[in-house]
Amino acid sequence: MKLRLISLIMLCFALTACAGENTAGLNENMSKRSENIQKAAEGGKMTLSMHSPETLNPIKNRDNTVDRVLRLIYEPLFALDNELKVQPNLAEKYELDGNSVIVTLKDGVKWEDGNPVTSDDVVYTLGELEKAGLDTIYKSCTDNLTSYAKIDNRTVRLSYSKGLGSIGYSLCFPVIPKHYYGGGAAEDMKPVGDGSYKLSGYTMVRELDLTASQTGLKGKPYITDICVKIIPDVKTDTQAFASGVTDAATLDINSLGMLSGSLSENAKEFYTNQFEFVGFNVQNDMFSNVSVRQGLAHLIPSEEIIKNIYLNKMTPSVTPVNPKNPYASKVGENTYETDMNLANTLVSAGGKGFSSFGFSILVNSENSARVESAELISEAFNAVGMNTRVEAVSFEEYEKRLKEGNFAMYLGGVRLKENMDISSLAMSSGNINYGRYADVNMDKLIGDCNSAISEEGYKAALSELNKYFSSQLPVVGIGFKSDMLVTNSRIKGEKTPALNNIYGNVGSWYIESSD
Repeated sequence: MKLRLISLIMLCFALTACAGENTAGLNENMSKRSENIQKAAEGGKMTLSMHSPETLNPIKNRDNTVDRVLRLIYEPLFALDNELKVQPNLAEKYELDGNSVIVTLKDGVKWEDGNPVTSDDVVYTLGELEKAGLDTIYKSCTDNLTSYAKIDNRTVRLSYSKGLGSIGYSLCFPVIPKHYYGGGAAEDMKPVGDGSYKLSGYTMVRELDLTASQTGLKGKPYITDICVKIIPDVKTDTQAFASGVTDAATLDINSLGMLSGSLSENAKEFYTNQFEFVGFNVQNDMFSNVSVRQGLAHLIPSEEIIKNIYLNKMTPSVTPVNPKNPYASKVGENTYETDMNLANTLVSAGGKGFSSFGFSILVNSENSARVESAELISEAFNAVGMNTRVEAVSFEEYEKRLKEGNFAMYLGGVRLKENMDISSLAMSSGNINYGRYADVNMDKLIGDCNSAISEEGYKAALSELNKYFSSQLPVVGIGFKSDMLVTNSRIKGEKTPALNNIYGNVGSWYIESSD
């Protein structure tokens, strides 16, 4: 019984100990852990980074690195968790009512100056979002929004011109205080928020200083102070983290390879909507036939690319419907495992033979992962008798060629919206439909997703779109990339980064005292 009791104690407190460790040792470890967390609650400074901000108003901001930091100051209505699910945050809930959404705020939330967060703030924020530039971070949250109005101090009605099947994603925007920004006295570089931290100082082009808020929505965090270094680019950001200048960084798989093993071991993967794919110019006779595109899909070594180039930090997907999204269903999807015989059969059905293919695979030279992927694809094509090569050009030339349609095949990527709207990529009028793919049925299915009036309707429409896309293949997906939040050994506590919410649980991070 004594041994079972000790085992139970060990399990409850998640302590690592050998079977013969005595109760005194357990108590000592428990006391030390408690002491460290208690000390962490009393202070500590963490150093982060971002690009030089044009503004610290989250509604006007256009930079993703600045947005990550502003999430420490401003809370969104709803937020994505690390499974890409929409979760209540400032809001308590939302309910559908015809073509409208009724949003109810949590009670008792305050701005850092003591004023309450009310529906007036939500209405004001939506008005500012409507006026914001097209390239601002949250501008798309007002897509199809026709009206919005206060019902009472905690309730707002938002009405839309299209379906509400995936409306939760449009509600993941930060709210700003009307009494501050609407009064005319506010300064864009002096934010007043309701988050875990508040501004304590800003030195232009150098750093921004934050201190723990006493009134934040999620309570006072353990780490008292944050210094945010102004860093010009991703490469410098990675170097700053590797050299110990900063305590945390958000990296993709290419940048992660620049870190030492001990640092990269602290990487926490999180899903993104960054879709990597092989694109066809369907106006080119080689790729106009769907059977040919299907045959070539059976030759693309996606598994090898994901394993050896992206180090398994990618979710396989032949379509731009993210398998990690809770609305996604892959039931009925066509799959394309590597199969040379089936590839030959399909290409032949399209009236072609492997020896008749001769083309270049266009890729932007700055993206090493895409260049290496293109080389593997070219090798696979050439192994069956094609004559292909990789053409790596500057991004400016790459973009120009795509817009002009001056290519046969290319490797590309797009960061899709959270609601998985693929209009820009696959609709006949899509602005990044570089392959000039046009299909009335595809347009209809995309429209069905955008106009679905319920979550169940949206799921059903998305499933039909996914099945059709997998059969027609205007592009062949490799998968959805993951990014990594990396922290050094100073920063303790569980990290749960999520898309657009990298520091979402920063309040539970702590710095272990060296005393």
